[in-house]
Amino acid sequence: MKAMKVSNDYPEVFEFDSRAPESASAWWNTLGDRWVRVNLITDCLGNAVGGSRSSRDLTGGADRDLLSMLRAEADVILVGGETVRTEEDCLPRNKDVVIVSKSGNVPLRAISKARGRITVLHDRSASAPKPANGVVLRQFNGAAIIKAVRALGYQKIVCEGGPTLAQTLLAAEVVDEWCQTLSPKLGQRIPDLVVPDFGGTMTNVAHDDDGYRYLRWSRSGAPQISS
Repeated sequence: MKAMKVSNDYPEVFEFDSRAPESASAWWNTLGDRWVRVNLITDCLGNAVGGSRSSRDLTGGADRDLLSMLRAEADVILVGGETVRTEEDCLPRNKDVVIVSKSGNVPLRAISKARGRITVLHDRSASAPKPANGVVLRQFNGAAIIKAVRALGYQKIVCEGGPTLAQTLLAAEVVDEWCQTLSPKLGQRIPDLVVPDFGGTMTNVAHDDDGYRYLRWSRSGAPQISS
């Protein structure tokens, strides 16, 4: 697939190439050196999956390019165990990943191709599969999860879902920025897989020529592009 033009509509009007590292990095690099972002794709009704119960049913346009750029800005990718079990190919190969799974039930196929460090936050009655590292978590609330991730040395954290993990972080008020792609495709209504509202201040609205919209909200007001 070719790169796509992304048009930023608010608060400033400009365009950039979805695969141009400098432009896309400047678009994402707005929060400094320590942050927690949630990044999800939904349809216009908040449904996070399609008929196969995968978010890949909704993706398209420049979404994957922008996801790759956001991952490049992060120190680590945070993801829930259910998402990994449903979408075994969702993990980036060249990035450190932290998986939140009380049961420690992580498919070996999901981590077998990873070149980064894989850490599983699990309950004390469970264990992580090799070659992943295991960290026992006594509480699975948002504050405890982020504290554990920070203790591993990560400062710039991107949570890629699923909705349950995103809601857990949101309830603990540990999310600095909420990034949501609105897909023109209609997903499937599954109550546990409907993305909650973030609130906060809308800081960016963008779109591409395939009908995808890229929305960002912040708890601390409009971000400033780093020089």
